[in-house]
Amino acid sequence: MTILTALATLYDRMAEAGEAPMAGYSVEKIGGEVVLDLDGHVVEINSTIATQGNRLVRKLLHVPAAVKRASNIKSNLLWDKTAYALGVIPLESDSGDVVPGQGKRTQREHQEFVALHKKRLEGTTDDGLAAVRNFLDNWQPDEFDKRGFPSAVLGENVVFRLDGDTEPGGRWRYVHQRPAVQELLKKEAGQKEKLCLVTGKYAPASRLHPQVKGVAGAQSSGASLVSFNEKAYESHGMSQGDNAPVSESAAFAYGTALNVLLAKDFGRSVRIGESTAVFWAETPGRKDAVSIEDMISKTLNPPEGDDDALNTLRSALQNVASGRSAEMTEFDPLTRIYILGLAPNAARLSVRFWYPGHFRDFAQNVTRFWEDLSFDPSPWKAPPAAWSLLYELAPQRDTKNISPLLGGELMRAILTGSRYPGTLLSSVIARIRADGDINGRRAAICKAFISRNALKEKLPMSLDRENLNPAYRLGRLFAVLERIQQLALSSLNATIRDRYFASASATPARVFPVLVRNSTHHLALLRKGDTVGLASWLDREMGTIWSGIGAELPRSLNLEDQGRFVAGYYHQRWAKSPDNNEHMKQNSDSNEETL
Repeated sequence: MTILTALATLYDRMAEAGEAPMAGYSVEKIGGEVVLDLDGHVVEINSTIATQGNRLVRKLLHVPAAVKRASNIKSNLLWDKTAYALGVIPLESDSGDVVPGQGKRTQREHQEFVALHKKRLEGTTDDGLAAVRNFLDNWQPDEFDKRGFPSAVLGENVVFRLDGDTEPGGRWRYVHQRPAVQELLKKEAGQKEKLCLVTGKYAPASRLHPQVKGVAGAQSSGASLVSFNEKAYESHGMSQGDNAPVSESAAFAYGTALNVLLAKDFGRSVRIGESTAVFWAETPGRKDAVSIEDMISKTLNPPEGDDDALNTLRSALQNVASGRSAEMTEFDPLTRIYILGLAPNAARLSVRFWYPGHFRDFAQNVTRFWEDLSFDPSPWKAPPAAWSLLYELAPQRDTKNISPLLGGELMRAILTGSRYPGTLLSSVIARIRADGDINGRRAAICKAFISRNALKEKLPMSLDRENLNPAYRLGRLFAVLERIQQLALSSLNATIRDRYFASASATPARVFPVLVRNSTHHLALLRKGDTVGLASWLDREMGTIWSGIGAELPRSLNLEDQGRFVAGYYHQRWAKSPDNNEHMKQNSDSNEETL
């Protein structure tokens, strides 16, 4: 199923459940209402802004779908900002108060609003629509100030209401909610029908696709998932949306579904690097879908500080992944799920990753990802989120410095169980070389990459003394040499790691002979104190590691071997001396999180 088809199908279920507006409508923040009598005279203008704590909250209403205007002057139907609907904007007076006034475009914007409604409401017999038409025939913008209407409404979106008009339940009914408006929206000018690429049916094609709001880094006014903004992208004399015809109803459906998923309070989106991922489940009942979607949300962004929740999450995914049904009857492993990653690209959106699959496959691939990263001692208190790895790859651990493509490539590998991108390993090695921070997270990334990508090889979770790989052994040897130096010269502010790690992991034949010669002097110092036993163990450990490397040191190590070097180094740093119960790694030197 394609992205647009899956989203359009999701919209149908959302609309049925009341989670999305019906066709031709959108959800907008409304800050005011204009109350009219039957003749179109203004009874009052009220603010619909409520205070919640320190925040001002606008009323969310389903209104006729917002037009796509960018910098153009276009009016919405039966609602809009006060510049369009009333011809006034907020200005600051000499005393600092907010007062109604007009800007350079305000008069033209109001004229556009009036012209649209005179055309669309011509001949209407509905009382509410007739009242709006009469209002626009007589309204003068200076009335706002003369009649002392509330300044809080200025600059806000406003709707119209017929005085005393209520729904059967007693709630106020706005003009755009009257049945006549639904008929009005169907009376669009006839357009040539084309075969819709989403539904497979002939219908009027959407010239401009809907704006999608809520993607991190995109324009606040929204961005397009489908657009043709240059002649070079058009063909066969077609323009705009005719180049890839999608019916107006299908375009509205996929755009509305995306906007609902991206809404902050809906809980179906998560930030992953510079991408924003949305997800949903396809089930007969909405309750079942919510349960699975909550599980996906917690998996993509595991809860912190709640051990019970983490254990429940891990256990639930493992049960689904293995096919066990105990205590998991509410989850159907064969449920279809969808995960879509979007990233901003000027006024448009790019698809970073797309995963249509079964919940069982998702659980299997995620638990495999966690297994790939398993390390002892663990650098994570909880199952790691994919986005947390990206911080280890960015300079200054700033999301702005994360590679635009790496987040999407990493998520595709995690969701599909495929090989990790080569840039994952090259990026972590580059960061280690740049800042010298060889922490458990970075070592775990190296281990995960090699365990999945290298043929017939799986690095262990903890120190493997039987591993004969030269690169892994050289990493272990470097850790022993560093520990010998630390114990012999405790007053040093820096160790061989700060000066030699990058070169030792890339060109060991040039560096290790020097380090080993220096260690002979350091061991002699240790044997003069009360650390004779530890010195002997370190000497034996060094000899044991040497014996598995071979007579000739490698002149250079490729990228994967440098990853093995990092893993071996980190494993050895945490190894304990059986004779002295001494950690190779000093606690005071650690910046890792341990369980």
